[in-house]
Amino acid sequence: MSAFRFGPASSWHSLRQLIPSASYVNCGNISFREVATHAEHCGPGVLFVPLAGSLHLQAEFLKSAAQRGVSGILTDFPLPDLPVPQGIVRDVRHAHGWLVHGMAQYPSKQLETVGVTGTNGKTTITWMLRSIWKAAGIQAGLLGTIEYDDGVLPPSSATLTTPAAATLAEWMQRMVRQGTSRLAMEVSSHALQQQRLAGVALAAAVFTNVTQDHLDYHGTFEAYLAAKLRLLDYLKPGAPVVLNGDDPTLRGILTDIQENYPCRTVGFTPENDVRIHVKELRLNGSTFEIHAADFSLLLEIPVPGAHNLMNAALAATLACELGLSSAAIQQGLRWLAPPPGRMQRVSREECPFDCFVDYAHTPDAIRQVLSSLRPLVTGRLICVFGAGGGRDREKRPEMARAALLADLIVLTSDNSRNEPTEQILRDITAGFPASRTPDRIAQDRAEAIDWAIQQAQPGDCVLILGKGHETGQQIGLETIEFNDVQQTQASIDRHNSLHSCLPKRISA
Repeated sequence: MSAFRFGPASSWHSLRQLIPSASYVNCGNISFREVATHAEHCGPGVLFVPLAGSLHLQAEFLKSAAQRGVSGILTDFPLPDLPVPQGIVRDVRHAHGWLVHGMAQYPSKQLETVGVTGTNGKTTITWMLRSIWKAAGIQAGLLGTIEYDDGVLPPSSATLTTPAAATLAEWMQRMVRQGTSRLAMEVSSHALQQQRLAGVALAAAVFTNVTQDHLDYHGTFEAYLAAKLRLLDYLKPGAPVVLNGDDPTLRGILTDIQENYPCRTVGFTPENDVRIHVKELRLNGSTFEIHAADFSLLLEIPVPGAHNLMNAALAATLACELGLSSAAIQQGLRWLAPPPGRMQRVSREECPFDCFVDYAHTPDAIRQVLSSLRPLVTGRLICVFGAGGGRDREKRPEMARAALLADLIVLTSDNSRNEPTEQILRDITAGFPASRTPDRIAQDRAEAIDWAIQQAQPGDCVLILGKGHETGQQIGLETIEFNDVQQTQASIDRHNSLHSCLPKRISA
């Protein structure tokens, strides 16, 4: 959509009513029907809100918008050279969020919204929450990395983990109109830094963990953590916060959080408010208990890995905080349709080894996946991974060190984007000790996956990491069709045809 309109085409909005703190130049108020953040979408009846660009580019955008006959411009400084109505605010991004949510009649007032942030686990937890709500007979929506779901119509593929402010307001308003009453939303550090949640009131928050990622954008780990913690700014008074108490970073700032918010820590260690006790770990799922002073639940999930026990325990604890029944929590987790590309099992019954595709693309995520599967695999762990281009270069050697938990390591391309794949692979390789080098380096991802599958023997487990649910691979300016699951299935079929005499795997 080029410009955002909420309500009928004839609906006009008052800037003074929506942003009472604004001051004005060349007018006493601005009436408008639509909001645009790009000058090329401007015209009569449009309020232009410039969100990005250098001062020079902004000057050009503002001049272009004025020439197109906009109703006015929302800016954080007066524009004396432009004879158009101007609304002056302290922070344009913050005001833009409140503006579009006001135009949408503040949907989060009617839509109980849970924000989930952290380096890893956001997608899985939001899918778990949606499943629990559905098990309770509650119509629920979801906004996240894989899909946008209004709770009624078929989901749409996501464009951003957390939508831009106007898109977010539009989806939330759509949910309210559809009768959806709950929303699980992934909240990225980029979204928090860019104030995409301005105008949203959260009913609860979940923090999964905070480990190294996105330093190319945030600059330092401290700035990355600060961005994550901005989620707390959007909580309604008294809204519960649930967090991973075993994460060293979150544990280190726990006192500060507890001083201002009702908080529950979840983890395997005894100092947590909610403790996880493992009953059984399997490659096709796990059974565990969570215990707190006021509740105890026996839970089962259809996905493997200790990290998924944590994800499920966080989702279950939050559901308890929000008043969901034990039966709904148990059923919702047991019947979970796992998100694609998140520990997605690809191997078939006739295959003598196991194989999973997962989105793990940070050092901590790679370490968690490998360490979680290690005790469940009788043979070797075979790991295929790369790193994205144009992103945090500092994490690449750390990814290599995390992958040392595997028995066989295959390096390949991920989304190289505008960076040479050779350079990315050199950065990763720098993290390997002299005594251990990758067993295979193949720039072509299909070749790397096929080689790893052909090495697999009965009892082994192959992990294809990094891209998960993605259906394209960005190399240079081109995005080619590429699906890890489909490629892995094709490689497994080829393996089986070449090794048809091998014994079949016994299901876990």
